[in-house]
Amino acid sequence: MAITRNTMQRQLVLDSVRSMHTHPSAEEVYDVVVERDSRISKGTVYRNLGLLSQMGQIKKIPMPGTLADRYDFNLSPHHHAICRKCGKIVDVYAQDMARQVRFDEDFSVEQVDLVFTGLCSDCVETGKTRE
Repeated sequence: MAITRNTMQRQLVLDSVRSMHTHPSAEEVYDVVVERDSRISKGTVYRNLGLLSQMGQIKKIPMPGTLADRYDFNLSPHHHAICRKCGKIVDVYAQDMARQVRFDEDFSVEQVDLVFTGLCSDCVETGKTRE
């Protein structure tokens, strides 16, 4: 699929994701975008999030199960930890992850996407450790 020219709507979506430091869902991005331009549709926001992630301007974070995918403005090499109770996502930095893994045969690693699942400090402190 050919990526088309940058539109005002796409720039608005990109600026919104970059302003949010919470790994927002598409719905959360839409809520911010519609405050700035009430004429923009959800479909436009969702479509532009997809295009921006394909273009490498943001990173899509696929979420487990039925949780909504999230988006990340931070394009530096990093991974994510997801709280299994509240869904909070935090960045994880690990250098040379591919060098620390042993493969049974030759394999040329091009990218590593690692997701840790557990409990965030807020959920541990409030005793939200049970389903």
